[in-house]
Amino acid sequence: MDRPRVARAALAIGAIAYAALVFAMSRTPGPRAWALHLPGFLPPAQRLLVMAMLFGGALLLLVDFLRAGRAVPDAARDRASHPKHRKGAAKKTAKRGGVSFPGWSAWLLLIPWAWLLWSLEIKTRFLGDATVWLAGLINGDVNPSNEPLAAAVWMGFANTLRSLAVPIGPAAVGSLSVLCGLLAGALLWGIATEITPRSASRAIVLGVLATLGIAQLYFGYIESYPVVSVFVLAFLWLGLRRLRGMDSPFLAGAVLGLTIASHLATVLLLPSHAYLLLKEKRPVALRALLALLPLAVPTAILILLHYPPEKLAGALRIATHAVEPGHAATAYTKPYGILSLDHALDVANGILLSMPVPALLLLASTAVWTSRRRASSAAPSGADPASLFLAIAAVPGLLAAMALVLPVVPAQDWDFTSLLLLPLAVRGVKAAGSMPGTPLRGRSGAGLVLIGAGALLSFVLVNASVESGLRRFETLIGPGARTSAYGRAYGNELLSTFDSQRHDTRQMLVHAERALDAEPSNPRYWVGKGAALYNLGRYAEAIPVLEEGIRRGPARDDAYYNLGNCLVHEKRYEEAVERFREAARRSEPRPDYLNNLGVALYHAGKLDSARTVLYGVVRRWPGYALSRNLITLFFGPAALDSAGVSARPR
Repeated sequence: MDRPRVARAALAIGAIAYAALVFAMSRTPGPRAWALHLPGFLPPAQRLLVMAMLFGGALLLLVDFLRAGRAVPDAARDRASHPKHRKGAAKKTAKRGGVSFPGWSAWLLLIPWAWLLWSLEIKTRFLGDATVWLAGLINGDVNPSNEPLAAAVWMGFANTLRSLAVPIGPAAVGSLSVLCGLLAGALLWGIATEITPRSASRAIVLGVLATLGIAQLYFGYIESYPVVSVFVLAFLWLGLRRLRGMDSPFLAGAVLGLTIASHLATVLLLPSHAYLLLKEKRPVALRALLALLPLAVPTAILILLHYPPEKLAGALRIATHAVEPGHAATAYTKPYGILSLDHALDVANGILLSMPVPALLLLASTAVWTSRRRASSAAPSGADPASLFLAIAAVPGLLAAMALVLPVVPAQDWDFTSLLLLPLAVRGVKAAGSMPGTPLRGRSGAGLVLIGAGALLSFVLVNASVESGLRRFETLIGPGARTSAYGRAYGNELLSTFDSQRHDTRQMLVHAERALDAEPSNPRYWVGKGAALYNLGRYAEAIPVLEEGIRRGPARDDAYYNLGNCLVHEKRYEEAVERFREAARRSEPRPDYLNNLGVALYHAGKLDSARTVLYGVVRRWPGYALSRNLITLFFGPAALDSAGVSARPR
């Protein structure tokens, strides 16, 4: 079998196997096949659409394999003997037929792309640390661990929204990731231009790149990774251009420095930058200066952002949701070892979720290479510089993905895995373009794009639906999931927070209890269960739970605040006063803490103290209506004038 036929056979078999696995795993979706079970959480019509795309793409690849090779020798002889292919034929006859569009028309694709990103915005914040990031942006305090520049970009965007009087909510803040998606679309077009051979279709290459699983980051995803991925794509594009002698050699190094500052894990791209310098025909001193640039730029940015060096050592601890002092051991507990079948399955899931089509192309490329080695004993020809550059960029990320075992559910940390595998995905597409009889055109190309679109659409549709996203996440952390106690507790805490936002207090308690059962040593989960009991009006039950949370973690101001609220409802006002005072002492000035302190003082019979506290609230926060109303209720309508504020809030 010739090499083009080998490649087509591998693609057809791989595509059929992938579609069949997705169909099988989606019938009864469980927690282990988290890259394949996505259609199982969709409504019937959407599930049918996704499966039709996957099997339709596989069918196109099968048809391409069956029809390829028929009369290929005769067709090749006919083509070679045709006058327009003879030596000396007119140059214009070599042009491809079809309709020719102006170069700027490709930019029009950004319009439907932007519409898709906005209309299919993610509706749940269970994946990654999106809940933590959203809360930080709303409160104006994002605590970056190993992504300082990305955090600064997000904070700058949120502050810009505030200056425009735009409420800071998921939709408004998430529009930054949509903007990142537009930038990524332009960069993917540039990368497609660089890696597409003359025998392939640039539109097909763009379609394969645009349907990578990492594109989910641009559908309103609130985390560092939309910003970081844009920097990574920019570096890969500039690196490919530099190998052709385009642009200044300082540009790729500077962009890599920005990339590292956006996420410190991208230091894994430094070897690929070193390869670019090896290809430079410049003095050794200048190349040494260029080698220092990707390190000097992030160093300067970290200094400008006042990034403390001690955060580098605690990056993993903070990335796993700021485990409190004394409880760090559970955050580092791994559910299984690196050399285990469970971890191998998770790595495979990560690849199939983030780059299913490039994985098929790498499989076909490997089959072609093996066939060539068997057919000839001659040494294979060396790879072109662009392929070597992408391979050097891809290998460290792949090794890191294979070595990384985090305590959280692997599917929850898909974003980091996808970022690590992004250069490998581009390398897989480049490998397909280098194969004889490249599949990146015609029926095979359309089939590949269809498979990629079906895989991405299943991921996007699940996360664009509250019901589907909730069901999937409950499955991921439910029975049968291999994760640590910390991962199970953290997942249930996210669900409890989500229930609280939906005012589903009963489910909030269910998930809070599951989080506490998974990790009873963590005071945060005692406080969470106490808050759930308080919201249900079960104050007497909540009091001992909150007291236990305070005993285990006395630094939490919210524990004192919730405990004070419960004590007020139980008419234990003196005790409530002490708890509210402690909450106010341990936090930044907050009107709700001081207001409730005033209420407890009033009911404890300390009227002068209550008046002083409540007056202080309305003077500092004139628009805080609750305290204004209480002053009028407790001390009469004229009391506001005595407080030195107007009767109407400003």
